[in-house]
Amino acid sequence: MANEAVLKYLTDTNRPYSCADVTVNLRGAFTKSAIQKALDYLSENGKIKCKLYGKQKVYAIVQTDVVVEGDNDIDDYDNLVKTLTQSIADKSNSLKTAEANLKQLTAAPTTDSAKVQIQDIKNKLQKLQNKLDTLRSSSEIVSTEEKKIILSEHDKFLREYRRRKRISSEMLDAVLEGYPKSKKNLLEELCLETDEMADFKLVAS
Repeated sequence: MANEAVLKYLTDTNRPYSCADVTVNLRGAFTKSAIQKALDYLSENGKIKCKLYGKQKVYAIVQTDVVVEGDNDIDDYDNLVKTLTQSIADKSNSLKTAEANLKQLTAAPTTDSAKVQIQDIKNKLQKLQNKLDTLRSSSEIVSTEEKKIILSEHDKFLREYRRRKRISSEMLDAVLEGYPKSKKNLLEELCLETDEMADFKLVAS
């Protein structure tokens, strides 16, 4: 039963704990509600002591070998409160960091979407590059206005390519923070190629 298990745990450890601590440390053997009922029962029957710190109830086994009741466990209670306070602060900071990372990853495109976008940009850039090479080698005269339009389109795609490449790099870096292997292994698993791997050379206008 929960009563015996809780009493044995508090006796064996001989340290003060909250209901949540006991529930976790008993590794799910009983529900938190059952643990709380057991603690209340044991406290009401004088088997354990209950002290209230703010809204936090802390329980400890009754010490039978103390001269002045409560004197020897004050430090333990104070240390527990400090530990719990620090634990809450650490978990709050971890939660904020996790939420920030989640927001960043959610805003970034998915891997499949990024692959499609990068390939689309590469294809468009290659077509523009081919057209530009043809125009440069052609003996036909291109008007100044047409040249401006071509160069403007080239610059537009160039900027877009660089922007999406930066987004893809940031997304890849974010994944690598929790990836146990190297960047090369990750690229191979995702079937991705960098510009260098594909021997893609960008020509600026």
